Amino acid sequence: MLWKALRILGWVMLLLGIALQLGLRDRHPAWTLLFYAMPRPCLAALALALAWICKNHPFLRTTALALAAAISLGWLGSSWQPRLMPSALPAHGKPPPAAGPHFTLLFWNLCRPRGLHPQAVQLIQQLKPDIAAFVEPGPAAGTLLTEYEARLPGYQAAWMPRGILWLSRLPSRYRERGKLEGAGAYARFEVQGLGAPFPIVVGDVLPHLFHPRTQQLRELLAQAQGRPDAILVGDLNTPLESVHFDAWRARYQNALESRPRLLRETWPCGLPLLSLDQAWVGPAWEILEVRKVWRLTGSDHAALWLHLQRR
Repeated sequence: MLWKALRILGWVMLLLGIALQLGLRDRHPAWTLLFYAMPRPCLAALALALAWICKNHPFLRTTALALAAAISLGWLGSSWQPRLMPSALPAHGKPPPAAGPHFTLLFWNLCRPRGLHPQAVQLIQQLKPDIAAFVEPGPAAGTLLTEYEARLPGYQAAWMPRGILWLSRLPSRYRERGKLEGAGAYARFEVQGLGAPFPIVVGDVLPHLFHPRTQQLRELLAQAQGRPDAILVGDLNTPLESVHFDAWRARYQNALESRPRLLRETWPCGLPLLSLDQAWVGPAWEILEVRKVWRLTGSDHAALWLHLQRR
């Protein structure tokens, strides 16, 4: 009876998860928690578990194995992103536009360290980004700006209440900061020194188990003001499969969907389950390179490093 109950429950969860991934997604608030809790890698693992549970039922076992294979292939097909960037050949015989300035950006969720985050310092020293933006840098981050600057010569540090740490070696200043739907946090910075000033929006969307992220994501997207040179980065606590990113894709490109041979999931602890940490880039920028960097002793999130060129 126990195996029968597990088998029935497993099949119900598997079929529900497939329905959510294929079309229902998080369109309704009641589906949000189930959708986020059943990413495709978990569904593939569930299908394999059902194949083992149903080992004495050939039809069910074969069906479960077939579903595991189909789910895995579908996930890899979307997450691995094997396609290459479009060709940059000039159209109609016109010469290509002059190359614009290059720009590098590092983003990472630091998971609230008690003091200065040594892995964040090491990543900046290793990758040397023009801008480094961190969320959840810890309750003491506002008192550690001088120490960060001492360890990172050439960078100026700024602290935004509600947990955003900004380190820049380009002239920059914050233009606006606040809450997202009274819960999450955002800060919009203006960066200079690479031609016309451009905005970078840093966000930290607060997850609610039974409340959709719809309004927080709308408010964060609004901070980009529809500008083609805007860059949005953050821990959005929402997988890329969400319907709430349809409006984002109409204006901006997700960096992790633009480059080949890179699994886009950034959480947790090196396991490719959910793409919570994201970077969205306006059409005024060409994405030259994207890296996903794991430092498991420093955070259960992956860090994102972007190399962009102004068009």
